[in-house]
Amino acid sequence: MKKGWYWPWFIAALLFFTAGFQGWLIFAATHDPSMAIEPDYYRKAVAWDQRMAQDSVSESLRWETRLALGAIDRDGARVTLRLGDSTGAPVRGARVRVVAIHNLEGSHHIEGGLEAQGDGSYAARLPLDRAGLWEVRVDAIRGREHFTASLRADATGSPR
Repeated sequence: MKKGWYWPWFIAALLFFTAGFQGWLIFAATHDPSMAIEPDYYRKAVAWDQRMAQDSVSESLRWETRLALGAIDRDGARVTLRLGDSTGAPVRGARVRVVAIHNLEGSHHIEGGLEAQGDGSYAARLPLDRAGLWEVRVDAIRGREHFTASLRADATGSPR
């Protein structure tokens, strides 16, 4: 054998290893459930001024919110939202939708409507599947009044 015959093989193996490792890094970066991109982010960015106007409207309504998440079980958890107006009186007759996002799985959004309970509370069982801190985005409409909020609450228990 000729002296130095292994250098081309060594360089080829190094290039192959580098390409394989980079491929693994790309796969890991794109398949991580804790990594999230806001859905429809471009449309939301274009509508930023309208979002700021809606936040101003919600602030001027001065509605009070209380969010409670029940214990997690196989069927999910009960989400309860109490809405009160600026005087503390219950807000009745609103159509309430929520989007729940767990802090560890930002790419997994759980959406649902909450049913009126008659006392200014709105509730539903949503398929929340893990304990911990949840961000709940609220969208409530009553007549011409439109209220939005982003709330955080802890859920206990876990079927996992």
